[in-house]
Amino acid sequence: MSKRKLKLALASLLMMEGFILGQGAVSDVSAQSAFIDDVKPYLEFRPRYEYVDVSGSTNDAASALTLRTKIGVKIGSVLGVPGLKGQIEAIDVGAFIDDYDPQKSGYEKVADPPNTRITQAFISYTVGKTTFIAGRKYVAIDDHRFIGTVNWRQMPQSFGVLAIADNTIPNLNVLVAGIYERKGILDKFNMDWKLDKMPLIFDVNYTVSPQLRLKGFAYLITDVHNTYGVKASGKVDLGAAKISYLAEYAQQKDPYTTDNAATKPKIDTDYYRVKVGASSGGFFGNVMYTYFGDAGGKAKGFSVPLATNHKWDGWSDVLLTGAANGFDGGLNEICISAGYKNKTIGKIMVAYLTFDSDKSVGGIGKSVGTEIDALYAKKLTKRLSFLAKAAFYNADNGYYSLGSLYGTKDVTKYWLMLDYKY
Repeated sequence: MSKRKLKLALASLLMMEGFILGQGAVSDVSAQSAFIDDVKPYLEFRPRYEYVDVSGSTNDAASALTLRTKIGVKIGSVLGVPGLKGQIEAIDVGAFIDDYDPQKSGYEKVADPPNTRITQAFISYTVGKTTFIAGRKYVAIDDHRFIGTVNWRQMPQSFGVLAIADNTIPNLNVLVAGIYERKGILDKFNMDWKLDKMPLIFDVNYTVSPQLRLKGFAYLITDVHNTYGVKASGKVDLGAAKISYLAEYAQQKDPYTTDNAATKPKIDTDYYRVKVGASSGGFFGNVMYTYFGDAGGKAKGFSVPLATNHKWDGWSDVLLTGAANGFDGGLNEICISAGYKNKTIGKIMVAYLTFDSDKSVGGIGKSVGTEIDALYAKKLTKRLSFLAKAAFYNADNGYYSLGSLYGTKDVTKYWLMLDYKY
């Protein structure tokens, strides 16, 4: 079924390209040029092997060899209207080794089931320094901490959006958007909202200087919560070394409206994050502290359900449920990372993370667990790259999220991946 869907998706894109390039759809060449022009097709093949072992689990270790196939076209001119552009993209995920849940019972989970989807299909219109966007597309805000693409999974996350992005005022970038659909990494995360009850994004960034960038944001997620926050970040060049920093604070309150939920959840919690980094001669290091507020007797603790949480809360994904749904007892997370990057050698990085609940819940201790993550990445050619990655989670007491206990077993994961883009 997946291969059939991919063929249909590819055929649709190829027929579209044929129409664009004037291969028989319209006899009038001038009409073709006026309709769609400046077409740039692109392609990606991303095979990946993933291994998952959970100590003490009744399930067998998972082995998954999957392939992402992406095909798309960027359209630089639509209807001959200056500034009117479009893009369409499809992704197919197939499995060659499928010893993993949900493909087979009795194995550990790997969140890359076979699937085929139109991941992007949108138009944009730019006039001056203002761009209007409508359709399904990837949405990544800043570093993906609140809203991201989850591109690590073979099927990334995209959204149906109606958006306006503006930078008319120098150094000021404003984004206002409504989300009418979510296409998650798994189909069970897909969601639709009525236009008058859409999740809303308000994101304002002002660059004072390279040393200081200020940000204010409001992410009003229908059925879930409203998030209001501020952020300051920047980089300082000291010559021999470059220093970077980040400080961020946010509060979450009840959602402004509901659509798919029967009742409006009660939310009252907060979050903050501070990070300091340094780099010199190819070497780099970072220290980051993240605090997730506890539920405090309300519906849930601070949560970031639309974020790329794999990027921030340990590659083992043990903390994924808490980040997406809230930690009942809150969370104190420390991440220390260091590495070396060179064009010839590639990128090498190791990270050490500690997780502790802010408050004891369910009679267990506050220590959740620790984790070590390691990565090696290398660009082999102009179009082909290689990545090896591993995560080792050492469990302690675990944590509670929405009343259930998670993270009480040791987890080992590793990946080998190639990525070819054309």
